[in-house]
Amino acid sequence: ILALIFIIALAVFGFSAYNIGKYALETKRTIDNINKVAEKIVDDNLDVEEADDEEADDEDSLTPEEKAARDRAKMMKKYGDIYNENNDFIGWLKVKDTPIDGPIMFTPDDPQHYLRKNFDGDYDIAGMFFIDFRCKLDPLEHVSTDTIIYGHRMKNDTMFGPLKEYKDPEYAVSHRDVTFDTMYRPGKYKVFASFLSEASDDHPDVFKYYDFIEAETEQELREYLDNIRELSIYYDEDEEPVFGDEILTMSTCDYYKTDGRLAVLAKRIK
Repeated sequence: ILALIFIIALAVFGFSAYNIGKYALETKRTIDNINKVAEKIVDDNLDVEEADDEEADDEDSLTPEEKAARDRAKMMKKYGDIYNENNDFIGWLKVKDTPIDGPIMFTPDDPQHYLRKNFDGDYDIAGMFFIDFRCKLDPLEHVSTDTIIYGHRMKNDTMFGPLKEYKDPEYAVSHRDVTFDTMYRPGKYKVFASFLSEASDDHPDVFKYYDFIEAETEQELREYLDNIRELSIYYDEDEEPVFGDEILTMSTCDYYKTDGRLAVLAKRIK
């Protein structure tokens, strides 16, 4: 009996070690793939403050079409090599002083295409960051009130694993700066809320934040924000969006309950 117990324990240990090793290998592949993509970003090495000052001087003299053309050219210069390699690439997300720093994919005709695929289209347990298929991103046509980015919550702090830190209000206060560039334009955002919810289409009483894409009226936005505030772990009323502002939502799983979700919201400031 002791020998049988020993054999079973050894088998369990071996199986566990195999799974841990497999996960570590898959994680390395995920990181290597993202790093390979990041190497294709072109840094123009301009003096940031000087460039910003020049743009501020030109801003009032540009028509929306001229501004859009300028922004597109800037983004194509920076991310063009990535886009030309895979046209599903739509932009780059970076949360300052966190490990969140990676490419964003957008496949409206195949919403979860990158759920378990990497940039090259190969299987990857971590998948990629991807935007909700209902969102609109082109400022010359329409930009959605809320752009939702989904990503897996990986245990090793890759992808949206670091979002769990936003369940600490003090952490949220000190990690508020977000850069979200698209192929259409650059973007700066400020985190104003984090909250826990759930994905539950079967329960009509559950607040489905992931279905909020457009605010057609000020009242719709107000109702949405009231729900966020009620669920919130962190909420900064000074940075609360007003009607006409753009919101960025970073959404991932949270294991506080079945189908739990954690979301961090930021307002576009530039």
